[in-house]
Amino acid sequence: MPHHVYVVGAAAAGILLVSLGVTFALAIRIRHLRVERERAATRAREGLARDLHDIVGHWLWLASVKGELARRRAAGDARLRGELEEVLQAVRQAAQAVRDVSATYRELSLPAEAARARSVLEGFGAYCSVRMDATEPPDEVSAALGTVVREGLTNMLRHSKVTRCAIELVEAGGGLRLTVVNDGAPRRDPASTGSGLDNLRRRVGELGGTVRVSDGADGWFTLIAEVPARPSEEFSRPPEKRR
Repeated sequence: MPHHVYVVGAAAAGILLVSLGVTFALAIRIRHLRVERERAATRAREGLARDLHDIVGHWLWLASVKGELARRRAAGDARLRGELEEVLQAVRQAAQAVRDVSATYRELSLPAEAARARSVLEGFGAYCSVRMDATEPPDEVSAALGTVVREGLTNMLRHSKVTRCAIELVEAGGGLRLTVVNDGAPRRDPASTGSGLDNLRRRVGELGGTVRVSDGADGWFTLIAEVPARPSEEFSRPPEKRR
């Protein structure tokens, strides 16, 4: 076979290899561009969700707090009290809608919710102490315990005449125990459970923890959540993916 045939064959093979290399490099580049585009879109959605929660959510929460205070002061006017209750229900529904939209992108945290609870209660003229005698928990644990504080605060504002509150996190039995206690609570039917408490038990239960409540004749209400300091891989997975 003539020498030039080998040269042509080698050149064709070289061109093919170069073409494959260029194609492979372009494919990788396109993949990187798609990943960057998805990341940019995710960052944009997260930023919008944070702004929605932090700005709109803040004003809705403030409206709820002020409305609750006005409703309490209107105790002697049944009609005004009823109208204020309707306003509060509308504000709460709007606030819940904001939380639902931003929940995918914004995790709660125990320190932030505890500080928020103290600020809100002080706005009502109530004293609130916060003590964290434990190392800061992992994100998923902090988010779950933050939810406990938020639900406890909501119950205080809706169902009690709170003047004193204490929020405490301690290490206990190889795990963490969060206690939220307040005064001014009415006697509760031991057999009754609200949807808020059921949701807390479900969320904390997903981490292998428990939630319990107790109230005494002296008007003190106690909400306790106990979780492992670091949930095992089994409890960290979504319930539908567990064995």
